[in-house]
Amino acid sequence: LQGLCSIETAIAAGYRHIDTAYSYSNEVDIGKALCSKMQQGIIRRQDMFIVSKLWGTHHAPEDIPICLNKSLSDLQLDYLDLYLVHFPVGLKKVGDELFPEKDGKILTSDIDYIDVWRGMEALQASGKVKSIGVSNFSILQLERLLALCRVPPAVNQVELHPYLVQTDMIEFCKSKNIALTAHSPFGSPGRPPELFRGDTDPHKLLEDPVVADIAKKHRHSPAQVLLRYHVQQGISVIPKSDKPHHILENTKIFDFSLTEEDMRALRGLDRGWRSCSYFHTDDCLSVSQTQVSSVLPLCMKLPGERREKLLLMPYTSTGPAAVSHCNPLVTCLPNNDEM
Repeated sequence: LQGLCSIETAIAAGYRHIDTAYSYSNEVDIGKALCSKMQQGIIRRQDMFIVSKLWGTHHAPEDIPICLNKSLSDLQLDYLDLYLVHFPVGLKKVGDELFPEKDGKILTSDIDYIDVWRGMEALQASGKVKSIGVSNFSILQLERLLALCRVPPAVNQVELHPYLVQTDMIEFCKSKNIALTAHSPFGSPGRPPELFRGDTDPHKLLEDPVVADIAKKHRHSPAQVLLRYHVQQGISVIPKSDKPHHILENTKIFDFSLTEEDMRALRGLDRGWRSCSYFHTDDCLSVSQTQVSSVLPLCMKLPGERREKLLLMPYTSTGPAAVSHCNPLVTCLPNNDEM
């Protein structure tokens, strides 16, 4: 119910870009909200930009269309605007488990993400997805994919914020005409402490004095400054929230601009810190059991109830569209509270 109300609130506030995933377990609620608003004549399908993601347990060729069809059915849609490979590593399929484990370890598959991409290309050819892309891919993984693909990825969705500037990634994607989407733009302040890679300092980006000073100067909130930071670089951004006042506040980022001095100050906060707890590897084929944490979030290691709470809310985004067929200033459902 919370997710349903949040989506309805976001659409009413003018949001038109919704980012979700098979693994978020919220696509049924999103589908209900979309259907309701379309029936009321508030939105049309072509007004919306809907993104979902292929989960790691569905990397086998025969499972790729199954995962997409489940998302389409739950969302009550005929097509997606963008479909992403959620992670470059696959998971073994064990029944309907999202996070298959044995002896406390995540069970990975040895399916090459290049083979997964072949299946993604087939989905695009079928017309069920308008564009295809990836998420949480490194530069080396992107280089290998670009060398072997027929259809290049339209998007790479990665963690980006002033504590993790990723200049090399931004420049690389720009040079290859790959749009970037920033997830966790606030440094995930609501993330449970055990997800911070054992770091005793969660690095509260929203409370950083530099961010606060810039916000005060522009008479906007720290969250608005962080969203504007991405939008001003031509990067779409997908925070999330279930609080109506934050949902509305996060849309109000187009009435001011950050100066070049502001942008330099924000980039100067870079410390290579990841809130999402990935220990990245550039292994281009498969990831061994001991390397699994390199590409999978530690939320998988949380108890089921807390894990479900963390994954429940849909991401949404504020900023430029990820691909050209979408309206240039669409927005989604942001959040100062968790992401």
